Amino acid sequence: MNYKAKISISIFAMVIASIFISEYSSPAIGSTSGSPAGRTGSPGDGVSCAASGCHAGGATTQAGLITSNIPIEGYTPGQTYTITGTITTTGKTKFGFQISPQNTTGNLKGSLILTNTSATQLVGSGKYVTHKSTGTSFPSGTAIWSFDWTAPVAGSGDLTFYGAFNSSNNNNSSSGDAISLSSLAVSEAPTGIADINYNSNQVLIYPNPVSDKLFITIGLAGSKNMTVGIIDVTGKLVKEIACADGTIDFTDLAKGYYVLKIKTADGVFIKKVVKE
Repeated sequence: MNYKAKISISIFAMVIASIFISEYSSPAIGSTSGSPAGRTGSPGDGVSCAASGCHAGGATTQAGLITSNIPIEGYTPGQTYTITGTITTTGKTKFGFQISPQNTTGNLKGSLILTNTSATQLVGSGKYVTHKSTGTSFPSGTAIWSFDWTAPVAGSGDLTFYGAFNSSNNNNSSSGDAISLSSLAVSEAPTGIADINYNSNQVLIYPNPVSDKLFITIGLAGSKNMTVGIIDVTGKLVKEIACADGTIDFTDLAKGYYVLKIKTADGVFIKKVVKE
């Protein structure tokens, strides 16, 4: 074989190798440097890190991975809060995430603010916060990322923080990765201090602790049309019920402490209840 033929074969081999590496290693490289925009699994995004084909296997839903210091009564427009994403997976040391605050149609609500630019970044024109390559290693098996969020203008209403979390086995491929989806629903706080009443004597809830049925009575006239949100200790809205008779079913809820956010035409009432 002459010298020119050897060079041609060598160049061809390098081209083939380059194509192979680019084709089959891109998912791992992409996930390490940050998740592409629109992968939270929200109704607006429509896909997650798993469903988009970035990582092999499906996605599971896990409650409580997103937490915040937003008060139980809801966010105050223009106020800045801290949002934290946390996931623990035994045997995993490499993690990634993406979170976005959206309404039900997928529109961004509020503004995301980075507080650790070495570990997190914004993508999708600031609609999503995700990891950087320097924010993926957690040898303890527990990954934690935090960032700030400035609430939207008054009248924006309820919204949800949607998140996708990747627990990776760090084998430089998408196989063996586990995607977990989580969400945190928050509402806009009522306007004016007079609109919200803490432990008001106008509201009676019984029995407390409750095991199955909880009854709510408001005022001397008895129960009124109301919407009751049940919020757990992580701040997650676990159930919301519109009712006129003041009867709330707690049968399907886990034991523990809850906060009731009772909305009526007369205002919003906050009550604490224990499920036994």
